[in-house]
Amino acid sequence: MIVYHGSMGIVEKPDVIHSYRALDFGAGFYVTTVREQALRWARRKADISGKDRAVLNCYQMSDNVDGLEIKVFDDNLLECFEEV
Repeated sequence: MIVYHGSMGIVEKPDVIHSYRALDFGAGFYVTTVREQALRWARRKADISGKDRAVLNCYQMSDNVDGLEIKVFDDNLLECFEEV
C-alpha cells in the first residue's frame, strides 16, 4: 500500500519509535493514504514555520502491520478539508 507523509524535509527512513512531542493520536510517525491530505499538511507545516519548502514523502508500506496502532477514518475524508 502507498502511504504519504507531509513534511518540510525528506524523511528517507521513517522512525515509528521516536517522537519529539505528544501528537494528536499519541507518539509515532503519521502517514495517510490520501495524497492531498499529506500535501496540505506539508504546506501548513511550512507556512507555520515560515519556510518555503514543503515535501511530500511517499512510501510503500507493508501489508503486515502487526505491532502498529492504526487509526482508520471514513472513506469520505476528503470532504473534511477545504482548498488551501
